[in-house]
Amino acid sequence: MQVIEHSTIGKLGEPDRNEDGIFMSPAFAAVIDGCSSIKPAGSSSKTSGVVARELIGEALSLLDPAATMEEAFSALNTAIYSWYEGQGGSGVFEAHPELRASAYCAIASAARREVWVLGDCQALIDGRVHTHHKRVDALMEDLRAFIIEHLLLEGYSEADLLKEPSLVDRQLRPIMALQPAFQNRAEPLSYTYAALDGFFSAYSAIICIPLTCAPVEVALATDGYPKIRSTLEASEEHLMRIIASDPLLYTEFRSTKGVVGTNRSFDDRSYLRFIV
Repeated sequence: MQVIEHSTIGKLGEPDRNEDGIFMSPAFAAVIDGCSSIKPAGSSSKTSGVVARELIGEALSLLDPAATMEEAFSALNTAIYSWYEGQGGSGVFEAHPELRASAYCAIASAARREVWVLGDCQALIDGRVHTHHKRVDALMEDLRAFIIEHLLLEGYSEADLLKEPSLVDRQLRPIMALQPAFQNRAEPLSYTYAALDGFFSAYSAIICIPLTCAPVEVALATDGYPKIRSTLEASEEHLMRIIASDPLLYTEFRSTKGVVGTNRSFDDRSYLRFIV
């Protein structure tokens, strides 16, 4: 693995609260996106997203370099489940998915010559973007846009909504609070989705991209970038252009959250470009 460039930036500008992360070793390269949570994880003072990011990074450092995709994701999932056991048992986390330490990731394996993408992390290989935008996320994004447009009809301005995001959040959050119930459910429901959270088993949800035997350039990014580009600079420029033209993030690019106050963006973001 030869790193070309990398960056990880927390939306709050505080590294300890950044739920995104990058992992790099001779065997694996990865970006990790810990799922946002407003609650601490277990007895930790850290958010569940930070806990998940740390656990997955540590598990990657211990992973057999020759691990298959299934073996790798099983090990990452087990690392989170084992953490639950240290928090007094997995029962409460099984019953309450909103409390789980959850994450998505995109991983390149040097030995397997494959890239594995779970969730809406992104991989750019030979000019093609590989990612999976969850149906439940699209629903929440559309619902947020609906709420924003309704508030605009009621006489609020975009400036009002940027200054006071709770005008949108207090209507959106009760619906978003229902989403974790669909996480890693065995039932084939319309909004079921997979995540690394200690209860993951949907290996079919992982995108597996084979690489050629010859060295190839790969870029990985979390969903803090609306669309991954071939360089970090281009990815940053695209993000900043969207924030400037659509700061509420409901027209050109729809998100479940906008840029709040002095935050650096709408979400944490990580980018890693390398040759494998």
